Amino acid sequence: MRLRTDRTVRAAGLATVIALAAATGAGLAGCSTSNEPSSGAPTPADRNPSPTTVARGTAVTMTGIPLVDAARPVVSGRQVLAAQRNLPTYVWTPAGAGPFPLVVFVHGYNVGPLAFQRFCSALASDGYVVAAPSFPLEDPARGFPLDETHLPDEAADVSFVITSLEQDASARVDGSRVAVIGHSDGADVALLVGYGPGSVDPRVGAVVADAPDTMTVAPVASHVPLLLVQGTADSVVPYSSSQTVYGQIDAPVSYLSLVGADHLPPIAGGSPWTPVLDGAVARFLDATVAGRGTGASSLAAELPASPLVSFQSKG
Repeated sequence: MRLRTDRTVRAAGLATVIALAAATGAGLAGCSTSNEPSSGAPTPADRNPSPTTVARGTAVTMTGIPLVDAARPVVSGRQVLAAQRNLPTYVWTPAGAGPFPLVVFVHGYNVGPLAFQRFCSALASDGYVVAAPSFPLEDPARGFPLDETHLPDEAADVSFVITSLEQDASARVDGSRVAVIGHSDGADVALLVGYGPGSVDPRVGAVVADAPDTMTVAPVASHVPLLLVQGTADSVVPYSSSQTVYGQIDAPVSYLSLVGADHLPPIAGGSPWTPVLDGAVARFLDATVAGRGTGASSLAAELPASPLVSFQSKG
């Protein structure tokens, strides 16, 4: 991963983020269930690995849980900014008894999880519990100076979130079916959780990395499948970065290029590439962690024939 200490999101992408945040509100107290207020609190849970089949487009509930890792501090520039890591987490849950496969979504630099509410909600409606924590040194709403040199700490945060939701009966997650999705800096974190030496979480069965940087650590060989996504006109992270990652990862890799797409619009929503991205991610997770698909190798055949996308795979 190439760390970007002076990254800016271009004006059009930032406007999309601001509009989404304004529409959804900020802070866990404002989370909604079918657009009505609700809340969530962690309780002990029993793990149930049985898969659950849901209809596409099922209703989704969004709640917020105030996760806290009291064992790890927030540190930046060798200075302790907080004695514990507060990880307020938004959770989108499909209707039904569950348990459902768990997806942890990792946001990028200078945005928070609500910027990706559209994507997380759409994925949850396909039968996944989607948990999106706010990372203290990447989300500007947290009040700390932004610092993207601590992405390995965020990889550990992802593992903490997985453990917390496994132990929360109200979350209705299937701890044997876990995936991690990240965008931009979040994609770098997802790659660390899947393939980074010292950061791999063995519970993770699939990884989606949207617009990642080149990995600066040698990834470990793995059987965990990866869906790699990037727009060829990305103005924030060079498209060549995902091309390099494709060669770095020693695992089954599906590589979806969004021809002509920029950095944020496909996942934020409202772009011509958005339906393709949503569908590819859902089908990939169906095939790799949910056991509902025909296999990741069939993903190319299921993608619509379009000049907007190209696809390759290996492994």
